[in-house]
Amino acid sequence: MVRRLTFEDQWIHTVDMIDCIALPSHAVSETLLLHKSPVIETFHLTKAYGCSDSEIYLWVRIAVDRFVISYTDEHRLIRLPSSLFRCETLETLELHKVVFLDVPFRVSLQSLRTLRLRAVKYANEESFVRLISGSPVLENLVVHSCSYDNVETFTIDVPSLRSLTVWNTSGDPEPGYSLLVIHSHSLNFLDVVDEWGEVNVMGEMSELVEASLNTLATRGNVLGSLTFAKRLSLTLALKGLDPVGSIYFQLVHLEFRGCDESWSSLLMHVLRHSPVLQTLKLVVLDNWNFERGVKVRWYRPSCVPECLLFHLKTFEWVDYNGTEDEKRVAVYVLKNARRLETATVFPESLMMNKRLVFEELEIATRGSRACELTMG
Repeated sequence: MVRRLTFEDQWIHTVDMIDCIALPSHAVSETLLLHKSPVIETFHLTKAYGCSDSEIYLWVRIAVDRFVISYTDEHRLIRLPSSLFRCETLETLELHKVVFLDVPFRVSLQSLRTLRLRAVKYANEESFVRLISGSPVLENLVVHSCSYDNVETFTIDVPSLRSLTVWNTSGDPEPGYSLLVIHSHSLNFLDVVDEWGEVNVMGEMSELVEASLNTLATRGNVLGSLTFAKRLSLTLALKGLDPVGSIYFQLVHLEFRGCDESWSSLLMHVLRHSPVLQTLKLVVLDNWNFERGVKVRWYRPSCVPECLLFHLKTFEWVDYNGTEDEKRVAVYVLKNARRLETATVFPESLMMNKRLVFEELEIATRGSRACELTMG
């Protein structure tokens, strides 16, 4: 019974408790042939340069009963056997730097709970869809995309999914890459970093506990899909975003990064609709695809958010630059957060007059007598 498989540039790493690292290929074959255990817990194949197709065929056949793999290096096609995608006992599968993943029409991974796809180049978009849709009990999915992976739209539609991580951070934007669509409503954990494409989350995720959404482009009411979260990390542009009807009635921790000149308006929207928020962390961005030091356009809200009046206890600002607009935002929070216990300002590392900038906030009116303002 096979429970875990990992393919990474193809060289045998571990099989159950047998250590085959740095062994010549013939020794690996002999070791596996002598391994008589009826259960293989882990089979890790990585960097099999110089190994013949027949040797890799033998290794994978041993690991997956009569399953096979034919291997070539990065300049030739790598084809995983169709029988691999019908392994009924496989619980964890990791594919890393597989150059050509051609998933057959029939996929039945009835025990697969964890799937990690890192820098995989697919035969076509349907191969990705077939792989995840043929895994009916999949709970944990990690997708790290790569340039020219042959997928224009990553569609995640897995009812059983509990944890999803998608990162699209590969160099220059790839021609044709456009969209990540998430339909999985049973998620507890969501982590999306998308520097080049668009993100669309379909419907509410009522079981969501923690989410991190970092993208410059969205479709639809993405914020409305995150309303059940208790912890949020957001990097979003207000342009093109539809925040209507979003009430974060369970949100207690917010880490907020803005990425356009209207980010303070988006921040105030989230604060107004987060009635029990206890921790607020603001971060000045320095590694996304826009100019550093985005000017804040501050518009004083007509009413103070409920979370500032009754619940906010911790306030942090990382890479604080001390501009007039940033100062207005910081002073507003300090003045109106009546239950604030700690406020910490981390000035931008290259700032020359850090102490002066801190003193300007130190003399500002505070709504909470118990609040201790410190410079980090």
